[in-house]
Amino acid sequence: MIIMLSTKEKIFNSSIDLFSKYGYDGVSIRQIAEEVGIKESSIYNHYKSKESILDAILEFYINEMTNDEIPLSKAEENLDVDFDYFYNAGLELYMSKLKSPNMMKITRLILIESYHNEKICRFLKNEMIETPVNGWCQLFELMKAKKLIKEDCDSKQLAESFYYYGFFLIYQHFMIDYPEDDEEFLKKLGEKSKNQIRLIYNSVKAV
Repeated sequence: MIIMLSTKEKIFNSSIDLFSKYGYDGVSIRQIAEEVGIKESSIYNHYKSKESILDAILEFYINEMTNDEIPLSKAEENLDVDFDYFYNAGLELYMSKLKSPNMMKITRLILIESYHNEKICRFLKNEMIETPVNGWCQLFELMKAKKLIKEDCDSKQLAESFYYYGFFLIYQHFMIDYPEDDEEFLKKLGEKSKNQIRLIYNSVKAV
């Protein structure tokens, strides 16, 4: 079945592709229009500016990443079943979102632009670092309350130890090893993340 995209969707997808290849500042509205096959002025029927396209891309990214996110209330129920079950379910959900070609391209765009684009830098710090680390910190606090891990554990340090490891693997893939095969990378990311969280969990597991 062939899916026909609207002009706005074509603009959106082409912008993601171009931004991820050449950087936000390295792409003009004219280039986007040429890629889509429309007049430059037609872009403005759908987006006010190049920055508004970027805003739409960032909004799409965070909505995709947080949609169907396992809330703490559900985490509490799943932790009662088994920690591995809870973690593997969350990892599979995360990987299923990240493996989308657009999501992979946007991830690279964010990492590239974080050095000199203030808006993207704030997005990276707030949405891709601080928020996930705080979420993991809450999870480890919940695990302490359930006596799954030792009560004297530093939840923030545990959260950072786990999340920063995975974040570095993503950085390495997009910024150092690029253009490494995405599918092979995601497979390694899943395996290494499981090993890392198991290492952390076993080191602090309540006796």
